[in-house]
Amino acid sequence: MYKTFVLIFVMHIVAGFFLQSKKISKLKREKTRYLFLHVSIYTAFFIIFSPILLGLTFLQGLIYSLINGVLHLAVDYVTGKFKVKYFEVDNFKYKLTEGIDYTLHLAMLISTYVCLHQNLLFNFNM
Repeated sequence: MYKTFVLIFVMHIVAGFFLQSKKISKLKREKTRYLFLHVSIYTAFFIIFSPILLGLTFLQGLIYSLINGVLHLAVDYVTGKFKVKYFEVDNFKYKLTEGIDYTLHLAMLISTYVCLHQNLLFNFNM
């Protein structure tokens, strides 16, 4: 199970950082279209790789990715507002917001995986 959590962590880093340009990363806080682009890239990566790397069926991987895409959008939208507010004004609050943002993303990814993989919420056999 630890291997899976490490994979989720690595997938989050790759999809959220390495696949995003600096422009998208910066502007996703300020312009909604860049936020949607960021989340679309992130979600597409998870749709493709969650069945391969996490042992989910295609349907479970799709649902997992879409649920986390929507949650990712909501978290980034809210925390993005705080990041814009605190950027260059209050470094502590900016870093705190980043920490909360990252913690929420990982908590959502892990909890939805556990629910899907353990068939607590869904029982799809494809």
